[in-house]
Amino acid sequence: MRNIIAHIFSSNWETYKEFYKDAIVLAYAKDNIKVNKQEISHRLIVVAGDSIQAQRAPSSIHSRTISVYENEDIKYIIGISNTGYDEDKRQEVENTGGKYKYGNSDWHSNTFLCQGINKIFTLYYNTIANNPQVKLYFYLLDTKGDKRKSYTSNWSNILTYRELATIGFEILNIDDIDFSSWSAVGFVYYKGCNIAYTSFNKFLNDMAYISHRSHSNSPAYIKCIEDYDIENEAKSDKDYNAPSQVTKYIYTFKVLGAQAYDCFLAMWTLITLADKEHKQLEFLFAKEKFNFRLGQTNEKLTNDFPSPITTLFSLIGIDVHYETTEEVLQQLNRENAQYETAKKNHILRNQELFRNNIRAKGILTKCYLCGCEIESILQAAHLWGVAQIKSASLKTINSALREPSMVDLVDIESEHCKEEFYRRYVLANSGDNGVWLCNNHHGLFDSHYFCFDSETGKVIIDTTKEPEAIDFIKELTPDMQLTDDVLTPRTKSFLKYSQL
Repeated sequence: MRNIIAHIFSSNWETYKEFYKDAIVLAYAKDNIKVNKQEISHRLIVVAGDSIQAQRAPSSIHSRTISVYENEDIKYIIGISNTGYDEDKRQEVENTGGKYKYGNSDWHSNTFLCQGINKIFTLYYNTIANNPQVKLYFYLLDTKGDKRKSYTSNWSNILTYRELATIGFEILNIDDIDFSSWSAVGFVYYKGCNIAYTSFNKFLNDMAYISHRSHSNSPAYIKCIEDYDIENEAKSDKDYNAPSQVTKYIYTFKVLGAQAYDCFLAMWTLITLADKEHKQLEFLFAKEKFNFRLGQTNEKLTNDFPSPITTLFSLIGIDVHYETTEEVLQQLNRENAQYETAKKNHILRNQELFRNNIRAKGILTKCYLCGCEIESILQAAHLWGVAQIKSASLKTINSALREPSMVDLVDIESEHCKEEFYRRYVLANSGDNGVWLCNNHHGLFDSHYFCFDSETGKVIIDTTKEPEAIDFIKELTPDMQLTDDVLTPRTKSFLKYSQL
């Protein structure tokens, strides 16, 4: 008979008492040890304060954890999600004559699992300094999604679960989560599968994809700086040249309020994957000037991560360097310098800018016709060709930019906005004017063996071409239609003008 004791903070007892034994049983099962709930008892760690909120304040000893001891030796730490399912707060509110409301209509990852996660990790890393055998797991509350809903299966929360898996931490009740929406980005979950990211590029895809579906704030973003000289851009009308070598990835992050915790996990995940793939990664801190969630100017600018997170980076042993002011200015001037060179030399195509704009669109980095994900043979294909845009009449260019989907494509604050070259340049390098294709499909597309229907995105094969080429295309192309995430209203406009 084991003597298993769960240490639980008193301000969480009414909530945690419903499930803590289940969580501990699952933790032991990870070590292939079967325990009975009868072997498990609890000990309350009393937290001072005149309210639940005060007891859970950042300055208190409280953290959202259950510490599991066996025979007085600590064995596991289980980090618990934050949620509207909070029996402690409910009892406190109702005892004072109030009415407690479960859940929140705009629940998102900051308030579900990320916020306060720094205290979970701080406890864990401080503990393993003297007890290296201790394991950290996570457990999600309110996974059934009834009246006490917390949206445990939404996009941003699932991204958090996958980030945790990538940096080496499991969620005990992950099988309770509905992953079905993730089939849209090529991930199918089955019981016991590994949800960790194995590819730096795939993680970037999913971050961008989810960011474009976020309505609560303006997310952080990442871009690639390539070993690229626009003066050497091929003068050929075809653009299926091999991509330039990426020299550096820059993650520009923001830490307004709870977003700090999102960015903390994203940075840790990026570092983990970049180290595995020997990619150069740097970080650029962007001060907040506008609160997108509240829709108003933020007068109190953030200067950096809050100290608990910077301290945690040190505790984990991650050395995070930000770009210097000089490097930041160089990056800000890079696109302007490329534009001036392009205008001087009449070069519309900027492959580095074009690829970054497609990445920012948030679509998967795969060939959209055969599914190939080998990054080295994927290319950014222009739908409305650069040569077509270059030769189009000014009337056609202006007509395209007056399309409802195109009206905000030109930056009216740019000093170049009235220049004809600038307008063509913006059209040529818009991310909505592109799709990832493998080198085979890109070559066939640029050689006009097929095109895409501007309304449905279906592949239309030129039947006047040689029969063996038609058979080759059909055999090579299991996906004969662009997906909805690629076929935006703006992309439809680009396809329409490409076929005029």
